[in-house]
Amino acid sequence: MSRPLLLLRPQPGNDETAARARALDIATIQRPLFEILPIAAGAPPPGPFDALLVTSANGVRHGGDIVRGFLDRPIFTVGEATADAIRALGGHHVQVGGGDAATTIPLIVAAGHRRPLHLCGADVRPFDPLGLAITRHSVYRSAALDGPLLADLPPCVIAIHSPRAGERLGALMPAGRGDHILAAISRAAADMAGTGWREVHVSPAPDDTALLRIASALCKNAS
Repeated sequence: MSRPLLLLRPQPGNDETAARARALDIATIQRPLFEILPIAAGAPPPGPFDALLVTSANGVRHGGDIVRGFLDRPIFTVGEATADAIRALGGHHVQVGGGDAATTIPLIVAAGHRRPLHLCGADVRPFDPLGLAITRHSVYRSAALDGPLLADLPPCVIAIHSPRAGERLGALMPAGRGDHILAAISRAAADMAGTGWREVHVSPAPDDTALLRIASALCKNAS
């Protein structure tokens, strides 16, 4: 039995994932839960900074000028999609963490850096800085879209690209979860969606390519 893939991620990522899913002959339903909007944040803090932490490709999309100023310094990201966006700008000193800031901070500590600039969105999940003097600079915000319709869905494989998306999905779908299979980009994203789903699977790597691979297998082979 095959299932459609439900994509909740904001645009333009939603269209990008949908195009790749349809190329794999997967029926795809697009219902973004959020809209990514830029923040007129002005110049970044003066520093000095010895590294850059970027926790979303949206940080690169809306803070590209700041990223360009760090291309000759160590840059740390939480996933490959963000790293690829930085490499496209010419960055060659990129290290990839395990899907969120909590798993990436130890890499910064181990590399001996102490004062990273965190290029991020307005909403940041709390994490232990492990003694680092982290300065945050928000360049985008994620605004919830009104009234995404989730009650009329057929049994789906639902791709969750962030903990915040998992949390909102859980709030919007308090009942009927047993019909749906979750494919989450990280354990944190899966946990935020709560319990009661038919199955829950976590991507082996915190990026869209790995998530789509596991989601497509579930769509084609789910019971």
